[in-house]
Amino acid sequence: MRKKFVQLVALCVVLVLLPIGRASVSAAAARNKTIRVGLHYGTGAMEGINLENGVGAGFRFGYYDNANQFVELGSTGQTAISAVQTTNVYYGSYGGYTSYHTALAGTSNIAVGCYHLQLSESYGSYAKAQAAASRYSGGFPAYIGGRFYARIGNFVTQSGAKALQSELAATGVETKIIGTSAYGISVVTTKTSNILFQYDDEGASTGLGIEPIQTGVEKCATWSKGYLYNGGFRFERVNGGSLTVVNILELEDYVKGVLPAEMSTSWPMEAMKAQAVAIRSYAITLGTKHGAHHFDICSSTHCQAYRGRNGAGSNSDEAVEQTAGQVAISGGSVAQTFYYSSNGGASESVSVVWGSNQSSYPYLTGKQDPYEITLTTLNNNWTRTFTSAQIISKVLSRHNVNGAIVSAAVSERTPAGNPKTITFTDSTGKIYKATSASVYSGLGLPSFNFWLGSPGSTQPTGGGITINGSVTLDSAAGLYAIDGKGNRVAVNGAPYVINGSGSTIQIQPGQGTDSGGGVTAVNGAFTFSGKGFGHNVGMSQWGAYAMANLGHTYLEILQFYYTGITVGYM
Repeated sequence: MRKKFVQLVALCVVLVLLPIGRASVSAAAARNKTIRVGLHYGTGAMEGINLENGVGAGFRFGYYDNANQFVELGSTGQTAISAVQTTNVYYGSYGGYTSYHTALAGTSNIAVGCYHLQLSESYGSYAKAQAAASRYSGGFPAYIGGRFYARIGNFVTQSGAKALQSELAATGVETKIIGTSAYGISVVTTKTSNILFQYDDEGASTGLGIEPIQTGVEKCATWSKGYLYNGGFRFERVNGGSLTVVNILELEDYVKGVLPAEMSTSWPMEAMKAQAVAIRSYAITLGTKHGAHHFDICSSTHCQAYRGRNGAGSNSDEAVEQTAGQVAISGGSVAQTFYYSSNGGASESVSVVWGSNQSSYPYLTGKQDPYEITLTTLNNNWTRTFTSAQIISKVLSRHNVNGAIVSAAVSERTPAGNPKTITFTDSTGKIYKATSASVYSGLGLPSFNFWLGSPGSTQPTGGGITINGSVTLDSAAGLYAIDGKGNRVAVNGAPYVINGSGSTIQIQPGQGTDSGGGVTAVNGAFTFSGKGFGHNVGMSQWGAYAMANLGHTYLEILQFYYTGITVGYM
């Protein structure tokens, strides 16, 4: 209890120094910051994708400049459109999605062909190109390499284009046949073969930008593949492939889209506010993680789960708005605020889990977590069983293992109390040491807080002490005492404590079931047990929930899980 008291006092002192007095200016700056979120890319790139106005009246066509500002070229009043690559594509259902696909050739009567006719003249504006194209059935404006053209029709074969070309030539209209392009994108009226606009940056990597047309005070939103998105979209055929689809929107709208995907909107407001700051900070620090695909952050848990407006509610939106623009700061820079579901009782240092330079991430330091354990209804226990062969192939593949693994033990623990080194012994008596990080990642364990043996093996077989009937310690790591002058002093070694009955007990490190003699294989296999879900670096979401329930503010939550940070504005 005294350790907790000292920590809380320290938090109160830090709160006085938090630079949160410039909200009106900095929050406004944050709202103007945009972010590029990759929705579909790489192997998930799209041949065709549909857009439909949720709020708005039609769409604007153009591109995004280097500052992510939309440059309008033209527009349409159509409220249901599709972007398709300029190959032959066919409308219908394929792979569980109804849009335009190349694989539906011969099975769909709605086709957008890749052959067109182009008038010989170029034009100085979208309006002029549209006016020229409108004189012909199936005509449409095109923006190719920075210039406007008028194009006519779309055909799946070159012979079809030649037939129309001959008809037009008979009336004195000269055209040339344009075939498919590695970078071309057509915008069509969904469910039809009617092309509204065509765009080709000829490999300049600008991509086609599409934004909904604002008609009122309500922020525009667009449906696509079952999700409702704020902001606009950029479609680019990166390296000449299918469409990479990127949602470009204000940072605060992005945070509103991530929060309900990462945390329940029914949770306490202070927990959601802490999550909002962590989401915002983490997004800013990712930098060029997806630079090869020309966006900032993806929409999966590889970065942060993002589902647009789906799942968002007044509570989650309010949590974002109350913290608008606020980020975690360490050493004058935005902190990379990793988070996860639960740690089972102790977070872990980034240097242990991923081998990062700890001095570069002083705020990602492992520590005992006294908050998660207050959630008596939280079931975050798990077990996994692996054979000797699996351990050899997944963890010890770099070693010349002489025989089957017959025993294993946690031989060293981190200061936070999590495993640091695992020792394996084979049938010839040879010993192999593996880092806990290699075991965690190699075996795909749910959490970094694990041990060897059944769930019952969590309790030490001797030497441990239990606090408040719930926390069992077999190490002095992370413990503090207060001396006669009131100073907080770190406890090291194997100290003695007096229990509730007045007896003196020594805390003996390494006396747990799996950290002394270890465990032996059962039918050639080993059981790993653990608590928590996630990598254990940074903030525990369930811990944030517990802290909020105990009355802690979002600032206290953030400063507990991210050591030494302050919270301020970008």
